[in-house]
Amino acid sequence: MTVDDGRTVEISSLVCTGTLARETEQWLFGGLIASLPKLRMAELFALRGDMFRDAHLITVATEKADGSAVGVLSSRWCALPSGRPFLHVLAQFVGDRYRRGVIFRRSWGDHFATLQRDKRGFPDLIVLKTYNPIVYCAMRAFTRVPGVSIYPDITAGVTQDPAAAQLASQVAEVVAAGHRFVPETGIIHGIGLPYDLYPGLPASSDRVANDYFAAVTQPDDRMLCMLSVPTPEAGDRILGAFDIAPFARS
Repeated sequence: MTVDDGRTVEISSLVCTGTLARETEQWLFGGLIASLPKLRMAELFALRGDMFRDAHLITVATEKADGSAVGVLSSRWCALPSGRPFLHVLAQFVGDRYRRGVIFRRSWGDHFATLQRDKRGFPDLIVLKTYNPIVYCAMRAFTRVPGVSIYPDITAGVTQDPAAAQLASQVAEVVAAGHRFVPETGIIHGIGLPYDLYPGLPASSDRVANDYFAAVTQPDDRMLCMLSVPTPEAGDRILGAFDIAPFARS
């Protein structure tokens, strides 16, 4: 349980082993629609209810005062044609009133803590699609751990690593089949629904990231972000950043 700007919020994770109960789905939809009034969340859920229905793990921030969902992080395990597994983050939202609090960090911490208890262990490849520079910057922060890398590299004038670009193309075939993917920029064109989900391009505190998104995306585009965690030790370091003790390995 955590206190956020005078409000008490509980973070919990639901491991999904079957069909998500309709009442749970409607509770998530209703809370997020109310807590994110600037976004077209009702239209999003009408088109993309799969971000919860297809999830293997859903972490929810619940406002204790009224029991509403004010934040969510969902993911599912996918696999490349080679059989290599990766974690696909399906949804990541925090209500407007809670953005400057600890919900974002606590949600990821609980999500990672639950993931490492899965038989697959901590993911060595984490993938998400976003139109939000803030999300990209949050993922990029994990590259402070030695060996961890992110695709795309948005540094001006940098050509994407060929191996990372090839892997990203394979990932895009799984998570964005039928949509045009540009490995040089990391952009998946025309996949964002609804087209005007955001009232405008969100802005992070990193001007370079903001400028990159503005230059290469349209409102219905999404950037494919891919975080590579090459060793179990690197995964342990990420867990440690959330004060999570890694499981002992034999």
